[in-house]
This record gives sequence, C-alpha cells and structure tokens, in this order.
Amino acid sequence: MRKVTSTFLVIISLVGLISVRVFAEKIFYDPFNLYFKSSFQLHPLPEFESIPYILSLVLRYGLNLFFTLIIIWTLYKNKEFIKGTLWVYLLAFIVLISSFFILYIFDYEWVKMSLFYVRRFLIHPILLFILVPGFYFISKTKGKNT
Repeated sequence: MRKVTSTFLVIISLVGLISVRVFAEKIFYDPFNLYFKSSFQLHPLPEFESIPYILSLVLRYGLNLFFTLIIIWTLYKNKEFIKGTLWVYLLAFIVLISSFFILYIFDYEWVKMSLFYVRRFLIHPILLFILVPGFYFISKTKGKNT
C-alpha cells in the first residue's frame, strides 16, 4: 500500500509541474514569453514592470520548488536531501534572479541568449532533473563508504 501512495504522490506532483507549465500564460505575468517565442535576436528587449514580474517569478519558482520537494521526499524520505534541495533552490534563485536583472541592463546580442537561458532556469524545474539522480547516486553510495 505504501508504494501505491508514493507512486500516487509522485504522479500528482508531476501533474502539478506540468500544470504550472501549461497554465503559465494565464497565471503568471511574463512579458518575455512572446518575446522569446519570436525571432528575439532581431528585436530589443521588452519593457516590463519589475515588481509584478519578480512576484510572478517567485510564485512560479516556489510552485516548482514545492512539487520538487514532494517528489524528492517521496522518493528518498531523507531530511538531509530536503535541506539540500532548499539550499540549492535558494542559492540558485539568488544567483539567477541577480543574473537576470544584470543581463537585462545590457542589450547586446550575446546577452539575449544568456537571458533566455537564465529565465529558463527560473521558470522550469530543471534543478529537479539534476537533484533526483544526484540524490539517487548519494543514497546508493552512502552505505559503501562506511
């Protein structure tokens, strides 16, 4: 029964992550969405309102973090992995949001592509795909070293 519950929680969390992606345009303020879907290298960066955009990024990042924590807890049931995930997400957010606004100031060709990837890390749960196999490796090698 416990395996069924764990599988259900992982599936629900994955559906939550997919829902955040699918309904993003309706839920979140993101003036860069249409910009990056076009031939953005040819156009200047769009203007945007900083506070609503930051709040939108924080909400989206927070939702991705929430579902990531559920998946990691369900898979490993390890408090240290949860703490590690929180630290990685917090530090990544600080670095990424700072990088985003610093890059935005400069409107050079190379900056637009960098901005595209920094934004992608902020709005998608890419860290989940790094942390899950990393924690799996740690959990499998932990007993061999002691």
